[in-house]
Amino acid sequence: MDKHALKVLEFDKIKDQLKEHITSELTEKFIDDLEPKGDINYIKDRQEEVSQAKMILTRKERPPFGAIYDIRSSLSRAQKGMVLREEELLNILKTLITGHRLNSFFLNIDDQDNNFYRIIELARSITLFKDLERSIKGAIDQQGRVKDSASPKLRDIRRNMRRLSDGIKDKLKSIINSRRYQKYIQESVVTIRDDRYVVPIKAEYGSNFPGIVHDQSSSGQTLFIEPMPIVKMNNNLRRLVSEEEAEIYRILKELSSKVMKKVDQIKGTVQILAILDFIFAKAKYSIEINASEPLLDQEGKTKLIKARHPLLDGDVVPTDISLGEEFSTLVITGPNTGGKTVTLKTVGLLTLMGQSGLHIPALSGSKLGIYKDVYSDIGDEQSIEQSLSTFSSHMTQIIKIVKKANEGSLILLDELGAGTDPAEGAALAMALLDHLHNKGSKTIATTHYSELKTYAYGKKGVENASVEFDVKSLQPTYRLQMGLPGRSNAFEISRRLGLREDIIDKAKGLLTDDDIELDKVIREIEKDKQEYSNKKEEAKESSRELKRLKEEYNEKLKDFEQKKERELSEAYREANKIVKRAQKRAENIIKDLKEKKKLSDKEIEEARRSLREERKDILGDKEDLIEESMSKKKAPKLKIGDKVKIKSLNKKGEVLDLFEDKGEGLIQAGIMKVNIDLRDLEKIDGGYEEEYQKTNISKIKGAKIRNISSKLDLRGMRVLEAKHKLEKYLDDASLANLNQLEIVHGKGTGKVRKMVHQVLDKHRGIREYRLGRPREGGMGVTIVNL
Repeated sequence: MDKHALKVLEFDKIKDQLKEHITSELTEKFIDDLEPKGDINYIKDRQEEVSQAKMILTRKERPPFGAIYDIRSSLSRAQKGMVLREEELLNILKTLITGHRLNSFFLNIDDQDNNFYRIIELARSITLFKDLERSIKGAIDQQGRVKDSASPKLRDIRRNMRRLSDGIKDKLKSIINSRRYQKYIQESVVTIRDDRYVVPIKAEYGSNFPGIVHDQSSSGQTLFIEPMPIVKMNNNLRRLVSEEEAEIYRILKELSSKVMKKVDQIKGTVQILAILDFIFAKAKYSIEINASEPLLDQEGKTKLIKARHPLLDGDVVPTDISLGEEFSTLVITGPNTGGKTVTLKTVGLLTLMGQSGLHIPALSGSKLGIYKDVYSDIGDEQSIEQSLSTFSSHMTQIIKIVKKANEGSLILLDELGAGTDPAEGAALAMALLDHLHNKGSKTIATTHYSELKTYAYGKKGVENASVEFDVKSLQPTYRLQMGLPGRSNAFEISRRLGLREDIIDKAKGLLTDDDIELDKVIREIEKDKQEYSNKKEEAKESSRELKRLKEEYNEKLKDFEQKKERELSEAYREANKIVKRAQKRAENIIKDLKEKKKLSDKEIEEARRSLREERKDILGDKEDLIEESMSKKKAPKLKIGDKVKIKSLNKKGEVLDLFEDKGEGLIQAGIMKVNIDLRDLEKIDGGYEEEYQKTNISKIKGAKIRNISSKLDLRGMRVLEAKHKLEKYLDDASLANLNQLEIVHGKGTGKVRKMVHQVLDKHRGIREYRLGRPREGGMGVTIVNL
């Protein structure tokens, strides 16, 4: 990739921002080496890794990236058979533990939908070194010291050292506190010189104090003397110190040997850890700049939606820009303060980012063309060293571009032809654009020459664009208008600033007819485009309102049908109750009368016959009611094997056979096989039995109560994905009887927030909702009461 383009488009600043998200110095080399690639498959793989890592960061717990040290030099030393220091072994231990934890974290992620397969595959490549971890952990403490327990011999040596050291100190204290030596002592302290315990003695009494002089103070007034009674004890202590050093060396050598045997595997694991750290740094950066994974196009077709320059602070006006579909050359015109250069840099920098495997700050669905090279001539690049003018400096760079440009190039030219005579500059600009267009390069050029506006209209494959300017506020809006050249607005601006009208009129009179006509055409196009935009927005609003009304109608219709079904079922039950109640009462009366011998058997049989007729009439009324209801229903489309619900019986079953000429079906309902009117059937999904549902509903509800959180984070998700997540979450929250929920959707473009509110408006279980207060998250959070 062209180094000059990387520099002027400030790609290094992106890498500096990326470094703020790494946890290991090892990863810095990956970022330093980061550059755009031309292999679309390679780029797709890197983009997908970042997307998967981003999903993990937004939906799961944060991965345990702890201590990942640059232990490569230590591993090289071990490979050569050298003994590693304690701190080197401790850094190796901490790095291996981090690898162990990351392996466990990623391999235990619930990934039934295979959303994180690239990250998990990398995690599987992390080798575990449990024995080596155990060995180093057992010998080295967290401060990088060899533990007493590293070996039995070391434990004994250090125990003897402490015992002997305490004995020496006690002996010295007795000497210091002795009246015999009181006047010789310079200060009542025990100190160490040449690794031996000594006492400070006044210089004038040095010959009177029996012992060995080891040092003298800078003033010469104090001698540090090792008393004779402890010389042997100090000798023994020095011997123990030597034994300790030898044992520590032996332990470190043994550990270093264990590291040496695993060097290649450890190097591989360290490489994987650095790669994972690099991927998650890119994912964190994507979240920070509110970026998304772009679509990629090998033919150099670019379409950016609401793209933002990632290095600009504050409220950046997003831009929509396309290139490579219907035209391969784009000419952007407009006022010098209108943001033309920012637009140019945005396209260039986002292209470099995308081809480097980074997400881009644009809406999901944005597309980036893949280019072999990106060339640019942007900004005031006057060369002081070479004493070149601005025009000469620009032309030197453009000549280099012309030599290298081909059909796989993206070329960005700022203020093309500026810095020289306007007529010659415009002519030269058109010739250059013609040459690059004919070579098949994708080119974006900014200019303020009016001649280039006409050129773009008349040349096939070349398109105009402009940066909008608000004449009323005298400020650029920074919105890019595709297909429309920019107007100078000089007369309008001058008038609003107070320039006399007669001067403005005289200036207008000096314009050529072509200039006047072009400005008039542009003004009319702007007006038509604004009207079209307004009507398009009105149509969208009408469409949204129609959709809302349709959904509201369908919901009410569904409620009505359900209510009708409930009332009909209630009528069935009531009719059956009446029949049974009447029959029971009649039986009781007959029984009572028979016992009292007041009626003959013939009279009783007559009474029974009357009751049967009455019951038949009631059942007939019931059948008429059912038939009347059925006549208003349509039979569902069924086939053998379908699962159905018998509405009048509230039972579930399976279709065994169909008798469409009779309008009936043979249904297996439990152990029974019955013929049922097809209009009394409702097709259902699956074959879950009511008994199963009743048995398990309490278990399901219990699981929801245990696992459901009162907070749902939708940041980083696309609208459709977030909608499915939200709808399921609201059902689970209702089942778990939660009272208040917190939906985190972020501020961003507001699309996810809008979707959330639309779903909440339709959900029956929602009592009310509101946006969060400032300390609750403000516009980025919605608080819901169930």
